[in-house]
Amino acid sequence: MQEANTQRNTEGSTAARFQTTRGTLSEMSKLMRDLAGADRRRVLVTGAGGGIGDAVARRMAQAGYDVVGTVRDALRAEALSQDAARAGLRLRYLPLELTDDRQVEALGSRIGAEGALDVLVHNAGFGVFGAVEDVDAATAARQFAVNVLGPLALTRCLLPGLRATRGHVIWIGSLAGRVALPFQAHYSATKAAIALISDALRMEVAPHGVRVTCVEPSDFATGFTNARCLSRRDDSAYALVSGRCLAEVEKQERSAPDPAWVARVVQELAESADPPPRRPVGSNARRICLLLRLLPARLAERMIRSHYRV
Repeated sequence: MQEANTQRNTEGSTAARFQTTRGTLSEMSKLMRDLAGADRRRVLVTGAGGGIGDAVARRMAQAGYDVVGTVRDALRAEALSQDAARAGLRLRYLPLELTDDRQVEALGSRIGAEGALDVLVHNAGFGVFGAVEDVDAATAARQFAVNVLGPLALTRCLLPGLRATRGHVIWIGSLAGRVALPFQAHYSATKAAIALISDALRMEVAPHGVRVTCVEPSDFATGFTNARCLSRRDDSAYALVSGRCLAEVEKQERSAPDPAWVARVVQELAESADPPPRRPVGSNARRICLLLRLLPARLAERMIRSHYRV
């Protein structure tokens, strides 16, 4: 009888120790998950509804980042957030119209209030196609407002937080910022502006440990092609040549690589302790940059005109 009682007490003690150990392990597991969440880096990607922005946002989320993407429409932001949640991604979308100063300030305040931001990816933008003579002032102004002035305003709002985290600002520029494209003067000008802003900003924030990089993609197959704003008149003196050029531009864009290539480069840059100031990406992108540096200006211009059938 005494031996039986001793055996029962031993079994009870073992079970209690097992329950205690299991509880401790559960608490440790929860603590580790909480710590992992606290250490998760936060990323903001503008223009994340499609194309390069979508590819970047999803890749970063799949890599374990806490990602916020922006799109212009509030209903679409909600729908995309639900889709991402169903896919198990730490990715949500917020509405943002870059030409609305109040929306820019509100988003900046919200991001700051939610915690530290580690990476800001400026991707939102669009392209205007048309001869300089044919593009009206309102269209030109919107091109600069969306591609340059809006991102600048958002950067001003978020820089205090990025200084605190010693974060990284990544601008999605374009090879069009290195060379003027016929009938895309305004788009080229905004991308050149972005590259130079990136260069100047990098020097300013370097003492604070903030990194700044301009990614310069060549052509990629995205919704950018269909979203392009066309400023063309049937009676334009440039109608024939601009039409031929547009057909060539669209053909090249539709047969271009997938934007996942750019997303991979953005992740590599975000995880680099010493990223390059500029990073061309795409088919022959680096070769094109080298040629532009080496060729005489007149020869380079002839090659561009021939490329676009102008």
